[in-house]
Amino acid sequence: MLNLISIFYHEGLTLSRELFHGFFIFKQERKIKLQISQVRSREFWENAWKEARDNSPMVRRRCRIEQEMVDNWNRRAQWFARRTSGARGEQRQKAVFDMLEQQGVLNSEVKVLDVGAGPGNFAVPMARLVREVTALEPAQEMIKIMEDRASTEELSNINIIQRTWQDINVEEDGLAGGFDLVFASMTPGVQDPETLQKLIAASKKYCYYSSFSGNRWSKAYHDLWRCFFNEDMGDNPGDIIYPLNLLYALGYRPSLHFFTNRQVQEQPAAEAVEELLKFFWSYIDITSEVRQVVEEYVQKNVQDGILCQSTTVSYGMLLWRVD
Repeated sequence: MLNLISIFYHEGLTLSRELFHGFFIFKQERKIKLQISQVRSREFWENAWKEARDNSPMVRRRCRIEQEMVDNWNRRAQWFARRTSGARGEQRQKAVFDMLEQQGVLNSEVKVLDVGAGPGNFAVPMARLVREVTALEPAQEMIKIMEDRASTEELSNINIIQRTWQDINVEEDGLAGGFDLVFASMTPGVQDPETLQKLIAASKKYCYYSSFSGNRWSKAYHDLWRCFFNEDMGDNPGDIIYPLNLLYALGYRPSLHFFTNRQVQEQPAAEAVEELLKFFWSYIDITSEVRQVVEEYVQKNVQDGILCQSTTVSYGMLLWRVD
């Protein structure tokens, strides 16, 4: 666990935008010299995060409105619940709970707000330990899975709000300062400085936020993206580097922990095609021509009818006090 002074700067240091072994190095096509006062500036990191989103092909090319994305999560709820359970999901869950317990965050008097609760991967186990969990989740099918899990464990202390975090007004919805822990794990609901600072506004003690650090997609996604759009996917605009340094500039001193694992996914060709198409649905209409491109790519890369995709994925987990 690191109590972060987020960047080890010297005046006039040339920076590049990349996370490496817990240190922040900033890689740019052209060298830019920055004064230390700039990188400690709230405006600097707000603008850096917004620029990353504005320049991201994955943000720029998204062609679905918010309700369509929620509908898509409804269709994929069972798949997501299966994918995030099992040994890999349990390892990440353990890393999160270890971090919270080491800081003494969870006890029987605590009230938690879980933003983007999904199928209850964290809301349900937290409910065993705390007084009350308020789970914010827009997708009805995710909520059904969460309710089933809570019912199986005979938990009655989970309150569900079926809304997106973007739609919430913390003050008007009566959430301001209402929770001992505001928890947001890998949620698309936190995507910019405004949605991050809403977490702080809802908390009276602790906030937890996690996001990817560096690349998260395997080779197939990168290859097909270049095929469809004639450009790279680009860097992750939600990289943990942006919220981490914005929090530091705002005067908070977050603890940072990385959880890294190498993921190897082996799928029959037909299943791999469908999963790839589900991803690209957010960016392109799935025509017969698009399907053919994906099918041909998969067939060229399978061995004995199985597509094997591997990638090393790193998650950055932030925990900080707001009081």
